[in-house]
Amino acid sequence: MHSNKKVFLGLENIAGIFTSLKKGFEQNGISADFYSLSEHVFGYETDKIITYSDNSFVRKFQKFFLILKLLLKYDYFIFDSTGSLLPGYKDIRIFRFFGRKAMVIFTGCDIRLPEKVEKYKWNPCRNCPDEYKKFTGCVIETKPGKIREIEKNFDILLSAEEAAGSLNNEYHAALFPVDAEKFAYTGVNPSKRLKILHAPSNPDYKGTKYIIAAIDRLKKEYDFDFKVINNVKAEELYKEIAAADLVIDQMLVGFYGLLSIESMAMGKPVVCYIREDIADHSPAEIPVINANPDNLYDVLKRILSDPSSLIETGIRSREYAEKYHNARIIAKQYYELLERN
Repeated sequence: MHSNKKVFLGLENIAGIFTSLKKGFEQNGISADFYSLSEHVFGYETDKIITYSDNSFVRKFQKFFLILKLLLKYDYFIFDSTGSLLPGYKDIRIFRFFGRKAMVIFTGCDIRLPEKVEKYKWNPCRNCPDEYKKFTGCVIETKPGKIREIEKNFDILLSAEEAAGSLNNEYHAALFPVDAEKFAYTGVNPSKRLKILHAPSNPDYKGTKYIIAAIDRLKKEYDFDFKVINNVKAEELYKEIAAADLVIDQMLVGFYGLLSIESMAMGKPVVCYIREDIADHSPAEIPVINANPDNLYDVLKRILSDPSSLIETGIRSREYAEKYHNARIIAKQYYELLERN
């Protein structure tokens, strides 16, 4: 698929989505550029950093010329939900007025409303700490209004399945893309002391306390290594995943995140809570080992009693990541949606 249409990606690189999508578009022969307002905290690459003058008069001119330049250069615009270049999505309205297409990607906290997920026993909104709300920009009072405004201004909505309950308009389920070629298959070596890794972006949000409680119980019965790491750059994280035999992702969110996908791409089995209603219509071959805080101890006990079972799960995990999360395939799907709508 080669195209002379150009794709704009921006502005926040949540979970490195845009770095992977850009690669995926390029693998399809489609020109794409990722613009951001800052460098990424975990070190994901950015093509173009947008900087403005401190002088408000000059800044207005810079924004005007940037919008004009983008309008002339790009046919399709893909934004994440954190915002666009002008307040109130005025830039999106300008792009669409001139016949450009605009797509928005919701990734989780940006769209999840407590009243939609509180019917589930395990959910990340129930005891969400204030500092995490601040980090993700979650203001419960203004969130529904922001979601409606985004729905009104974009042609195509993409959302993580477990959080999409807050949308009124039609949406397409979004799976996080990874550049599958970037991850070497390292698989599992259960003949030695088993290495278990947990790498939470936020311990409260990921349910780390439940994981540590289960691990502490199991340490009395089994001999294995367990490591918790957080706030490290992507490259360091990949080294830790490569050295692990099993990765535990989260116990509250209800679906697997980027850590799980990157781990699966390396052939690592993943333990993660997948909400029952989503598990029912997820791909049949999903290799994620489903566990929640109630049964995590039993699930891990089963694994530690028969670690060789992880080898086959690791192989299936790599196949699954290549089939469903390959950036080349996902970028092609997004491009076809933009062409169609």
